Amino acid sequence: YGSTHTRGDTSIFVDGDSVLFAGDIIMNHRFLGFASPYGSVQSWLNVIDQLGALRPAKIVPSHGNMGDVSLIGLNRDYLRALQDLVAELKRQGKTVEETAQLLTAEFRTKYPDWTAPNGVAPAARTAFNEVR
Repeated sequence: YGSTHTRGDTSIFVDGDSVLFAGDIIMNHRFLGFASPYGSVQSWLNVIDQLGALRPAKIVPSHGNMGDVSLIGLNRDYLRALQDLVAELKRQGKTVEETAQLLTAEFRTKYPDWTAPNGVAPAARTAFNEVR
């Protein structure tokens, strides 16, 4: 569907059972991993929308417990909030590193039960570089 965590993320949808094996694309209460140079916040959002169109009943994420279609909304909402806040901070003249630090602190508070908060800063840097 497009680049997310890497250039070749894999997901499998079992149509008869309506189960989505989401690979590193959808996670359950874990910050998404923007560790590679291939990740794009906008591309990740596009892929999430395509997976959502499958209307899975169950989602097996790469990290966290199995869930339902609400995981798609949870991940989408996080990425959209990240995009919006990064754009606002960039308009205010914040640097990429200031933005990454501010968002890491904010999202640790907003999502206190999510794991891997060290994933926020790379995601913020990626979003910062995408803002036009």
